[in-house]
Amino acid sequence: MRPTKKNSIVAGALRPNVGISTDYAKPIVNELELMFRDVRRELKKTFKEANYGQAMDSSLASQSRILLNWLLKKWQPRFDEIAKSATNRMIERTLKNSTVTLRNSLNEALPDLSIDTSFSNEQLQEVIKASTLEAANLIKIIPYKFLNEVQGQVMRSITTGKGMEDLVPFLTKKYKGNVRHARLVALDQTRKAYQSINTTRLKTLGVKKFIWIHSGGGKEPRELHIRMSGNEYSFDDPPFIGVMYGEDVHGLPGDLPNCRCICKPVINFDLEE
Repeated sequence: MRPTKKNSIVAGALRPNVGISTDYAKPIVNELELMFRDVRRELKKTFKEANYGQAMDSSLASQSRILLNWLLKKWQPRFDEIAKSATNRMIERTLKNSTVTLRNSLNEALPDLSIDTSFSNEQLQEVIKASTLEAANLIKIIPYKFLNEVQGQVMRSITTGKGMEDLVPFLTKKYKGNVRHARLVALDQTRKAYQSINTTRLKTLGVKKFIWIHSGGGKEPRELHIRMSGNEYSFDDPPFIGVMYGEDVHGLPGDLPNCRCICKPVINFDLEE
């Protein structure tokens, strides 16, 4: 620990367990592979049965649309179930991770005090609900986005006359892109949930401030976050952390996509503040 301002102590760094996000991504990635293989197999079958490139059935476009709608009805419920089960497990593990790491952080600053960090309250339950809903929804939209993009490419392949010659590399590229996206979503949502849970518990305990710590581990670090590292900020009045979709964003470490920054709680003993 180290002193910051008068009557203040900086607690230990709060670091999320990366293994939680890795495990969170596994069932999503596995289901993505199964869906990719199914879509590729069914499209090959449809194009073959239509004798594409020879005596092509003029209704191939209609058949493809029917097929992709059927595939969406098949895969959407499966992703809905994974979104629910995998996200609930991630949140449950993140809650436990918060309890342990928050206790260790505060014990580093106040070794003589025993602080209960496992508590829950109405505000925390609302945070858990919001975190669960946001993360689950990002998983649920995967099959719709993937199959919608596939449908557009199917129509272009029919128009150009190249059929599966164009479709196979497109499907492979989109599948790999979705895998990368799913892993990033799992990592980002786990970090955000961890930060939100910790923030709620800290504020309940009366901790109002934190020190921003830049991770230094990203390939493309945000210059703003590097400059912010070591500075003190307020949980109730979070700092400007960047621009997203053309809008200024104020938030906490880990709130922006791919942000690996963390924080150190600041315990203040000045009762007048």
